[in-house]
Amino acid sequence: MGSSRLLVADHQFILATRDTGYRSLANALAELIDNAVQADATWVRVFVRDAPGDYQSDVAIAVLDNGYGMDRDKLWTALQFGGTERFGDRRGLGRFGMGLPNSSVSQSRRVEVYSWRAGCPVLFSYLDVDAVAHRRLRRIPPPVQRTLPHWAAPLAESSGTLVLWNRCDRLTFRRVPTIADRLHRPLGRMYRQLIWRGVRLFVNDESVAAVDPLFIHSVLGETRATPYGVALTYELKAPSMERTSTVTVRFSELPILQWHDLSVEEKRARGIVGGAGASFLRAGREIDYGWHLMGTKRKENYDDWWRCEIAFAPELDELFGVTHSKQGVHPTAQLEGVLAPELETIARTLNMRVRKTFEELKSEEPSRATITARRQEMLLPPLATARKARGQQSRWLSYSLRTARLRRHAFFEASEVEGTLTVTLNTNHPFYELVYVPAVAARDDQRRYALECLILAAARAELTFDRPGDRARLDRYRSAWGDALATFLGRRI
Repeated sequence: MGSSRLLVADHQFILATRDTGYRSLANALAELIDNAVQADATWVRVFVRDAPGDYQSDVAIAVLDNGYGMDRDKLWTALQFGGTERFGDRRGLGRFGMGLPNSSVSQSRRVEVYSWRAGCPVLFSYLDVDAVAHRRLRRIPPPVQRTLPHWAAPLAESSGTLVLWNRCDRLTFRRVPTIADRLHRPLGRMYRQLIWRGVRLFVNDESVAAVDPLFIHSVLGETRATPYGVALTYELKAPSMERTSTVTVRFSELPILQWHDLSVEEKRARGIVGGAGASFLRAGREIDYGWHLMGTKRKENYDDWWRCEIAFAPELDELFGVTHSKQGVHPTAQLEGVLAPELETIARTLNMRVRKTFEELKSEEPSRATITARRQEMLLPPLATARKARGQQSRWLSYSLRTARLRRHAFFEASEVEGTLTVTLNTNHPFYELVYVPAVAARDDQRRYALECLILAAARAELTFDRPGDRARLDRYRSAWGDALATFLGRRI
């Protein structure tokens, strides 16, 4: 038999591990913050700093906490891939023992760890990607005593841990202020429950505020979302577990009446635009946000105006498809079968409520197309059929657009009374659902504007037919047009 081989080719394994695929710097840092939380830290400080010149990197990143720290054996173990005394322990945030080394090498070619316990000296060890890749380092260096970096020492308490990434070569941005600024919102979302419980989180000495995607918790005095219904609870059991664990689902409705007229930029800044989906909390920490467990319902723009939160414990990791990097869910068919039917029903109900509210708002205020049509009307020849309203100084038309359920097959009707041309869109016609509603829901209102201009122009053209019998012919024409349009759209009235 040949000689034995190592289970892992370490010089190649560490390079391959760098491509684990953390979605962002915040996701990678979350692994270190998770460790701090499990070490009972009451504060965690993230530092984004200019890197020392001898490291050939622009930015260094560090995480400092005041947890209970590690002794020599625990520190030595913590830098191993899979090295943990909590492997398989589902009582907290971590259980795989991959977080510290995995996240660190994904962002930096070198990670240094300092840790100390009350009354004990600071211990130090490290992991160097280049040294392992060139086979100069085959084992985790034994921890040795070392003083903390001068900038961290004044902040350290009687116990804690400092993790330093000082050869960051995979950052999306290279300027310290930009990187630091872009960490606040994602970290505030991931750890919102932790922050509400009193743990302080900082980025470069600036406090990180909790960010609630459900908008139920907000700054004092600001408008908040409204919880929809009561929280749903499900008792589920993963294949490897003997006892059940609880899944809790909450929904909220955003304040459409107060926020609908915000600018697109403001809606985007608040997280409204593109915010449709469910927030998944594992042990109180958000690990994913996306369109999951909604059955066959497709995501629409109207779905930006309601939110969902699904909380579960690590006991159900297998059902939610959680991997060792803890940055996503991949629900199993078993989980889909239990949750999706009820969640889909609620999602469709909330979508309809949002749709109805916007329809009511649109019917109460003039649209861009009706305002423009009124302004441009003077460029067109006056209509002989247009009757001036009492006190009106000219025969130029005003325009109004509304929606209603009509019995006829036409997809719109038009009438002119006292100088105002009112166009009514038939909500019972497939044109309304398949063409008009998506145009109204589009984040860019150009589609709606162009479509409404087309309809208003067609309605105005009808007013040029003023001979006896024209109205009956127009009614038949509009009805035939509506039938043909419904057929072409794949629906029958």
